Amino acid sequence: MENNTSQALRMFLAMDRMRRAWSEVTPCAGVSKSQFATLLVILYGGRPPHGAGLLSASLPPPEQSAGVSLSEVAAVMGQTVPALSQRVSRMEALGYVERLPHPTDRRASLLRVTGEGRALLEQARRNITRRMEGILARMGEDSMDRLLALLEQLADVMEQSNAGGGAAREGEDSPCGN
Repeated sequence: MENNTSQALRMFLAMDRMRRAWSEVTPCAGVSKSQFATLLVILYGGRPPHGAGLLSASLPPPEQSAGVSLSEVAAVMGQTVPALSQRVSRMEALGYVERLPHPTDRRASLLRVTGEGRALLEQARRNITRRMEGILARMGEDSMDRLLALLEQLADVMEQSNAGGGAAREGEDSPCGN
């Protein structure tokens, strides 16, 4: 039990170090990580961007779609509409996003990434790719393959634990109220 406690604390501290290190990573001077992710979701038509094509040589060509609703973007990102609306309004003021009239609902609008937003995404994608490639090179390919597999496994276990309530929520006494 003592070894499990020691490992649990080591994992917590390592994850906290990762959180702090990750907080220092920015896509580029003109966009935060949350704005970058929001722009990508809007660009990909409300679908979560993932896979090998995400950080490929270039972003997908502009789609002829009329845009994506704020609620669709919020659902994909797991965020509330009011919180996301504030971020989108800031990005709209910066010229990265435009609001278009909804074709069937006059009260709603659709979001689309502007040309300036696409240029910013291209620069941010290049910056993040360069930064992550440097880290990958320092870690080595074999280490990174093992690490990524373990991180994916850890994320799966943590997501399952969160969905299932987790031990602390199942009645353990806790001074923190969990």
